[in-house]
Formats: sequence, structure tokens, C-alpha cells
Amino acid sequence: MKKVAHYQSLEYARIMSLMRKFKGNNGTPLHVLDYGCGLGKFLDGFAHLGHKVTGVDTNPDYVARAQAKGYTAHTPEDFFSTSHEPFDIVFLSHLIEHVSPEGLVALIPRLCAQMGKDSRLIMVSPTLGERFYHDFSHVRPYLPQSIRHAFGTTGMPISFGEAGLIELVDIYFFKDPYRTRQWRSFYISRGFKGAFTRVYNRALDLLWRASGGRIGVTASWLGVYELRVR
Repeated sequence: MKKVAHYQSLEYARIMSLMRKFKGNNGTPLHVLDYGCGLGKFLDGFAHLGHKVTGVDTNPDYVARAQAKGYTAHTPEDFFSTSHEPFDIVFLSHLIEHVSPEGLVALIPRLCAQMGKDSRLIMVSPTLGERFYHDFSHVRPYLPQSIRHAFGTTGMPISFGEAGLIELVDIYFFKDPYRTRQWRSFYISRGFKGAFTRVYNRALDLLWRASGGRIGVTASWLGVYELRVR
């Protein structure tokens, strides 16, 4: 089956590239926490690279699935009630947009407490686009500046205050193919207009593929953070 043109394929490629690079720094496997592991796509990917992985998810069925594969996995309650060796990577993919600002302000410091001084925190999250609220469970978008305001240092008066906890050290943005979602024929696909719209969108897919994902609309971002030295 032909792969659908989608920005998350670009995310996956970049994430796996980074995880290979981080392992290459000293050649030893990394201890990776996938917080919000879902169905385990990244648990599988990271384990395939030779990393030691731990998954956390609020869905007990996903936790059981990960455990059945031989991974260490917990619900959040179990995870935070148990002591762990520091993680080299704390990874959050498409999780923060499901959490309220108050919840995120409580969560990030708890995750940072699971890190060592040379560890990295990786966040991946969608931008506010025309599809963001298609997912009913999305609470609000967070952008790199949002994270900096709440958990970094800006020198500006901010309502939540500055934690001065983490520092952005690398960032990537990912694009989705352009789509005609504001055309009536995108939804009512009958007749000539519907056929034309499908062909036009396939051409936009080809343009996105040919450009290596560079031509399209920005759909998500990935930030790599380190603990700030105090």
C-alpha cells in the first residue's frame, strides 16, 4: 500500500535520526522514557536501535500491550510512585497538546526530575493549523515560545512565572502537503468539481514529496531541550 503523504512521516525520520546520533556520542545504548507511548511505535523504533526503553501511558491497555512485548511500561501513577535510574532521553510525542497549561506546569518538572545532568528532553507537538481541533482531545496548541515562557528564561513578566528549568538546544519544523480544505468540493466529492479537487490534491502531494517535505504548510515542531545549569 502506498504511504499517505503526512507530516508525521517526516517527524519519525527525524526522531530516529536524532536517536542514532545521540547513541553515537559514546556508542552505548540510551535509557529512554517514552511518556505517552500509545501503541508503542517509538518503543519499537527505539528498541530496534538498541536503546533500553520504558513506556508510560494513561491507557492501561496500551501499557499491557507494551509489557506483552517485553518492555517496561507503567501508568503515570505507577511510574511516579517508583524510583528509577536517570533517563538519558525523556521523549514526549504529541502529548503536550492534550494537557492543560496547569497540568503541563505540574508535569514537566516531574519529568525533568527523572533526568540526569547530560540528559535531553524531546517534545514533538502540532502547531495551530486548520486540523488541530479535529481531534476532540486537543486542549490547546503549545509552541516553542510557549515552552520557553513557562519552563525556560525570557526576562519578561509572564503569568505562570519562569521556571528556568530547561533550555532549547535544537529545533525542527515539519510540513504537511497543502490541501483544499476550504473548498466545498473537498467534502462533497461528486461530479467534475470533486474529481478535479482529488486530482489537484494529489498533485500537491507529489509536490510535497518531490520537495522532501519542504513545500507545504507547517504542521508540527520538535524541540530538543537540556536542563539549565544553575
